[in-house]
Amino acid sequence: MTPSQRPPLTLISFSGQLYSTKRLLEAATLQSLSPTRVDPTRVLLRHGGPGAPPVVTEDGRPLPVPEVILPRVGSRMTPWSLALMRTWMAAGARSPVKPGAIGRAMDKIAASQRLAARGLPVLPTVAIRERWHIEDALNATGGDQWVLKTRSGTQGRGVVLAPTRAAARSMLEVMIGHRHDIILVQPYVRMTRPRDLRVLVLGGEAVAACWRSAPAGEFRANVHRGGAVSEARLDDELAALAQAAAAAVEVPFCGVDLMETPEGWVVLEVNGSPGLEGIEAATGRDLATAYVKRWMAAARAEASEAR
Repeated sequence: MTPSQRPPLTLISFSGQLYSTKRLLEAATLQSLSPTRVDPTRVLLRHGGPGAPPVVTEDGRPLPVPEVILPRVGSRMTPWSLALMRTWMAAGARSPVKPGAIGRAMDKIAASQRLAARGLPVLPTVAIRERWHIEDALNATGGDQWVLKTRSGTQGRGVVLAPTRAAARSMLEVMIGHRHDIILVQPYVRMTRPRDLRVLVLGGEAVAACWRSAPAGEFRANVHRGGAVSEARLDDELAALAQAAAAAVEVPFCGVDLMETPEGWVVLEVNGSPGLEGIEAATGRDLATAYVKRWMAAARAEASEAR
């Protein structure tokens, strides 16, 4: 297939009705990119054979290799969506954010390690995998309330508050026993009203921010958990912190969540597939267009450098 026959842009997303996917497709259409979308749950990846290129089929139909791919990766589909990315990139597609970086951002322990290694402020965090380390983990983080997180998860899923030591023990017993995976233990930072600052980073530059405030009776400020959003002024210090976090995890397009603590600002998470609904509503800005423009510019610059 010649370059002119390849789709200029393909989004990897399991639903075209998701707000961010829909907005990105609309923005790309207005930029005359004729975008396509591929549902990763419907594809088959084929490799191998003498000189045979990798092939992606959707419901048995071979798909053309796009020029540029834009992944919208959720925690439940991460390995498969990244495998799809790698298959297409091996066949010549480009993405400004690499599969390994997306996987790193989705892995809370790997992201936290990267942030800490770069000297960026993060909450005290203990990773635990075995039940017999529960007491040591609680002692190491200090405090009398804890936030427990599964290794991966978006939109507030896999994050629970343990209000007492007894509750923390019981929750960790269940979480470790059920998943037999790494669980992160962090001290709970008390606030009058829990909130965090979501910063949207596009092409390595912080371009917008919004406050996300938790509803009554909830400690998670995620929009999908009923959190309220409002526009935030992004000063140079916080913009630089968000950009440094994006660079540390190597995801130049992301959402960086920051929180103010008594000791100062800390980086909570770096989200490699940031949602646009809350931040567009809070700012009143068309951020999907900026997202697509910068994504395509970064991909084309990479292609030019490779020639």
